Amino acid sequence: MLNRHSIFVGVTALLFLLQARAVAPAAGQLSVFAPQTRYQVDVGVRDGVDYVGLTDLLEPLGQMEAKASGASYVLTFNGRKSEFRDGKREVRASGTATIELNARFVILDDRGYVPVASITRLLPYVTGKTVMYHPASRRLFVDAAEFSFTAELRHDPARLVLSFPSPVKPSIAIEKGLVRLLFQREPVVNAGPDEVAYHDTFLSGTRFREVPGGAELTARVLKTAKVSSSEDGRTLTIHAAPGAVADAPPPEPAPAITSTSAAQEAASAPAAPRGPPFVILDPAHGGSESGSALSQTLAEKTVNLSIARLLKKDLQARGIAVALTRSGDETLTWNQRAEAANTSRALIYVVLHSSADGHGVRLYTAMLQEEAGAGEDGRKRRGFVPWEKAQSAYLQPSRHAAAAMADECRKAGLPVRESAAPVAPLNSVTMAAVAVEVAPLGKEAGELATAQYQEMIARALAKGIAGLTGGGGKAR
Repeated sequence: MLNRHSIFVGVTALLFLLQARAVAPAAGQLSVFAPQTRYQVDVGVRDGVDYVGLTDLLEPLGQMEAKASGASYVLTFNGRKSEFRDGKREVRASGTATIELNARFVILDDRGYVPVASITRLLPYVTGKTVMYHPASRRLFVDAAEFSFTAELRHDPARLVLSFPSPVKPSIAIEKGLVRLLFQREPVVNAGPDEVAYHDTFLSGTRFREVPGGAELTARVLKTAKVSSSEDGRTLTIHAAPGAVADAPPPEPAPAITSTSAAQEAASAPAAPRGPPFVILDPAHGGSESGSALSQTLAEKTVNLSIARLLKKDLQARGIAVALTRSGDETLTWNQRAEAANTSRALIYVVLHSSADGHGVRLYTAMLQEEAGAGEDGRKRRGFVPWEKAQSAYLQPSRHAAAAMADECRKAGLPVRESAAPVAPLNSVTMAAVAVEVAPLGKEAGELATAQYQEMIARALAKGIAGLTGGGGKAR
């Protein structure tokens, strides 16, 4: 049964398609995932550009008012005012910021439409919320609503255990040699490599890909398989069916259909690094611990995770192996973060914070006395390492790493400051360890949520970290 909102969205989308000049039929739907809601909005095409209605996109996310007057369109979302002009690309948001869209803003029947390609640039200014858009699946994630999973191959009997931070209920298709899990209702993303080879007598490998409206995980199995779910829906297990015998190896899966730009990006991307990560990134806070309230609508945990993802992407593009302590909105204690770092066999640990106070970037190393006799790599043979002073043997490489990142920040025109401070969990990390705190350049905390500023920070930090690597991904 359709509710009034669904009818309203459908009618206005139809008007958009009928009234626009040179408009093609509806180009599908955009799926939006936010912490408290999930919905879809229609996408229309004008002059070869995908557009989405602003009110359709924002209405479920907060208090919104929109008014069109001639060529002017004024939008107020949760008290934040933005001004648009029909046929223009420039948008004045939050009173001071000027943003340029990828294509012209359109007013039709007193409703405003923006190009889909511009939403990650526009929405942080308009709403104060962080967003992540996946073009291949047409999924938009707001305030880190997405979550990833872990996959573990267990034995006796052989089975693949998939663990999720929230309940999932995918569509399941089982055929000879293949098990397909399609996630359309849940904001499932992948934090690891898209393809994994297991070379097991039951499971030869898995493949993750984004598909229109969702994500698909395919397992290549060598026996007839079944999928079982835990009672809480957070664990899926792919295992052999009772009495199953070995099948012939399944054919390699067909390559995913991607856009031209996505195919070119994939072709130019470096091979995923193998072995232990060079750097482990730790987005501070998460889950029940939000961190600082950067504004009325922006939590620190969200900004930390967004910057961490951009930094990971930049580092991987440079051929540097990276691991995250959290890829979604999970709650981790400081001890758990230190343990994750120390067991990762990484060479550098970077914890990311953000603050509405101050300007630019602040880099911290542990406030400890350097241990006598520590080598250049910080290692020293000894019997017992106090947990609260484990970093004392690694202060030299930590300061070197902080200095390298600070140098690149200065080159990028970012105000930067280095100092020692009692920032958890630096004292307990047994490798080079640096805490990064990001503040806005100007007076508006909302700048921390913008893609431009986050990318600027990530690029500078990535260059600094990359400067520490030598042959084979080892620290200089």
